[in-house]
Amino acid sequence: MRAVRVLSFVVGAATILLTAAAEAQPKPTTTVVAQHDAPVTISSYTAQYRERSQYAAEGVHHSVKYQNSSGRTIVAIQFGLATFDVWNEFLNRTNGIALETVTGGRSQSGTWIANPLRAFTFLTGVAWVSKVRFEDGEIWTADEKTVLEALRAIEADFDAARLKPEPPPGG
Repeated sequence: MRAVRVLSFVVGAATILLTAAAEAQPKPTTTVVAQHDAPVTISSYTAQYRERSQYAAEGVHHSVKYQNSSGRTIVAIQFGLATFDVWNEFLNRTNGIALETVTGGRSQSGTWIANPLRAFTFLTGVAWVSKVRFEDGEIWTADEKTVLEALRAIEADFDAARLKPEPPPGG
């Protein structure tokens, strides 16, 4: 009987320690960059690291719900999606591109996966509307200063060059 009590105590203590360790890990956070003149509004944004499984690719899964708030027909949207690690150091910038017609007031959603080195260290995701192409060919572009201000609130010395797309190989 004494062995059963000792075993129960050990199992109980191990459960408490594992639960405490899981709770001690920092929880991922997300930020949407406020852009008052953007023709698209991000209504919901989540980001989380997922290990590779039968049903999911490994990486940081960025899920965005958005609405055309312009009253005009949109044919393409580019979202900027930045990831930072547990030390608030930049990991990656991904473009989430939606090539679809979105009429005024209509809502849509999309998920994009970024798999930078050290993706498992992900802690903070940032989303913003980067570019919008209207049906008539006009292109709206985000104010880089506003985006940089939000990113530098996470990593104080964030380099603006990291927002630029990488040149193609050999280019």
